[in-house]
Amino acid sequence: MIEVREEYPGQNIIDIHPDFLSQGSGLIELKGRGNVLNIAKPGFIGHIHVLMTGDNALAIEETCYLNQQSFHMLAPSSIRIGEHSSFNVRSSINIHEPAKVSIGERCLFASDVTLSCSTIHKIYDMETKERVNPPGDIKIGSHVWVAANVSLWGGASVGNGSVVGYGSFVSKEFPENCVIAGTPARVVRENITWEA
Repeated sequence: MIEVREEYPGQNIIDIHPDFLSQGSGLIELKGRGNVLNIAKPGFIGHIHVLMTGDNALAIEETCYLNQQSFHMLAPSSIRIGEHSSFNVRSSINIHEPAKVSIGERCLFASDVTLSCSTIHKIYDMETKERVNPPGDIKIGSHVWVAANVSLWGGASVGNGSVVGYGSFVSKEFPENCVIAGTPARVVRENITWEA
């Protein structure tokens, strides 16, 4: 069973389908105020950990498959996962500075995938004093397949129908229906589609 702990009862909006809580295991921690949590009926739910620290919004739509996922929202932020999307084991979404993560419908994430909107530690240009590693949103289109051990960072955007190859590092925008791979990732094939 999934336990929900609310630091300030009644000062967050919580709408979780009963099957999500009864069929899974793990912990949902709502710290601070103004969190909005909307979780629909799952396709499958295993172990999960959610930490929301205030003014966060997490929406998981219907029939998603989750197992051994962590969601760490440590700054005002939002995460949306579209319906029928699936995560294999040990994936995480980490937000340490204000940002948004949007994942479309029917996406497939293999094991050990990390999404992180910032590097936490700020790096500045010594002459201009400008930050060279600002946080950024992450956008994954619909019907995207992300292979194992992929890292998606702030600024990553993957178009509908695309595939992200094993172990890739993604931090910029990519078009629809392509295969991207590498560290840093680049387009290696265009005009593709895939099926589960």
